[in-house]
Amino acid sequence: MDSATGNNMDSTPLNTEPRPNTGKGSARKLRAAGLTPAVMYRAGEAAAQFAISPKEIQTIFRKSGNPNMILSLKVDGKSVDCILKEYHKHPVSGDVLHCDFYAVKKDEAIPVEVLVRTSGKAAGETLGGKIRFLRRTVRVNAKPADIPAQLTIDISPMVVGDFVRAGDIALPKGVSLAIDGRTNIIVLHGKKARPDGQDDETATPDEG
Repeated sequence: MDSATGNNMDSTPLNTEPRPNTGKGSARKLRAAGLTPAVMYRAGEAAAQFAISPKEIQTIFRKSGNPNMILSLKVDGKSVDCILKEYHKHPVSGDVLHCDFYAVKKDEAIPVEVLVRTSGKAAGETLGGKIRFLRRTVRVNAKPADIPAQLTIDISPMVVGDFVRAGDIALPKGVSLAIDGRTNIIVLHGKKARPDGQDDETATPDEG
């Protein structure tokens, strides 16, 4: 019922600029110069501060369509493989204000949120049912080379009242769930026909 689009450890280079000073004043100057302040970290190690081009990173992710792609950042003279852990955008302009990167090791599994996509048309949709996403991502554990770009769920067998749980998704080799397998991901809600010819509205399961 499900499939995954994989990733590999090949990394995409992302240019960085030195950031000798930190703080709000320094961050404002960087943004005025067309750069975005960023930090790279991993547990037990000192964080590295630097700046990146917001246009460059947006272009990279727009072309790849994979929010968990591996990036190669040159920091303190060394190339380090990372994933983009978090970013902040201006609520009005949409400008990228700050980026957090997490340094990865090829032999170490990390938790990531993977996008969920659907394929096919649910059988129940022809009778007026509608697919509803309760979660757009699924949290999994995987080594960097095993992180799937997305998880695709074939919804064609679904009828009104059916739902897909995290544990129903067939994960690729090297990938395990990092959330409760009973977590609801997708539901097909609508009306079920009763023997008396009337319709019953189906209840929608709660997200959790």
